[in-house]
Amino acid sequence: MISIGLIGAGRIASVHARHLQNHPFARIVAVADPLSTRAAAIAAQHNARVLPNAEAIIAADDIDAVIIASSTETHCPLMLAAVRAGKKVYCEKPLASTLAEAGNTLRELGEGQHQVMVGFNRRFDRNHAAIQADIAQGRLGRLQTVQITSRGPNAVPSLAYLRVSGGLFYDKMIHFFDLARWLTGEEITEVSAFGSVIADPVFLEANDVDTAMVTLRTASGALCQIDNARRAVYGYDDRIEVFGTAGLAESSRITEGSVMRIFDDKVLTEGLPKDPMIRMAPSYAAAIRTFAQFVRDFGTPKAMAVPGVYDGLRAQIMAEAATRAAAERRIVALEEVEAEIGSL
Repeated sequence: MISIGLIGAGRIASVHARHLQNHPFARIVAVADPLSTRAAAIAAQHNARVLPNAEAIIAADDIDAVIIASSTETHCPLMLAAVRAGKKVYCEKPLASTLAEAGNTLRELGEGQHQVMVGFNRRFDRNHAAIQADIAQGRLGRLQTVQITSRGPNAVPSLAYLRVSGGLFYDKMIHFFDLARWLTGEEITEVSAFGSVIADPVFLEANDVDTAMVTLRTASGALCQIDNARRAVYGYDDRIEVFGTAGLAESSRITEGSVMRIFDDKVLTEGLPKDPMIRMAPSYAAAIRTFAQFVRDFGTPKAMAVPGVYDGLRAQIMAEAATRAAAERRIVALEEVEAEIGSL
């Protein structure tokens, strides 16, 4: 049985913990969070113990692996400490608070980077994965365009959260930067971006945006557009369309149900879910199951085929390029951003 320590006990930590309940070969054995009541609530559900801090989890000899689901500024220090302690790591995105920290961490980890899986759960969405397989096997021909849409029904975050989140391009769109790179199987070379505050004035106070569109160009010339909004009144809208010289594939939005009612003057279908977890829970579950297999089968080709620290850095480079492109109203070449972090 693989013993896992959970660092952090907030919303995403509770999601990961829930998906490890009744797991056949992995279990949560310890939880740490600055709010001990939150840690105790998760620990009670897993018959786990509460430890005073993350360092105690990393130092524990009976813990094989850790899930880092704490605030972003803690990710790199905890990741480094856990790898040095010989533990396997699942780290939530984004990788780091700054691009420089992400680059320095990759260099410092060295070969230890292979002990880390980064939490890009959208790679584990069954429909998205089917499209990625189509592309990899050449079924769609040469890629022409990729359209990624994600509009959430989320409540407006607090101003305090927004001020430390890094902005929409880092906080939300980083998932889709990774998705674009993974789907196409190519590096991105150029980024253009626009962002606006339309739905919620609070984003102006945080120097952030609530609506954004980004266009990416890949090394082969394929174009990818990401349409991302923090709030959509009609529900959670998450979909992908890939167009190539031999065909088109779609990972469509899901509805609350599949009932269609047809009358003489109208057609009624189910609405979109208001809770993103209705769409996202299966991908979170698949990601954390994959992490358990990564720990158990570490070193095998299948186990090692997970998003890692380098993937986290690439997504962060793209987020930085998009942030600059929107702020400076220009196309940003990724090599400009890459040059600032030096050789890896």
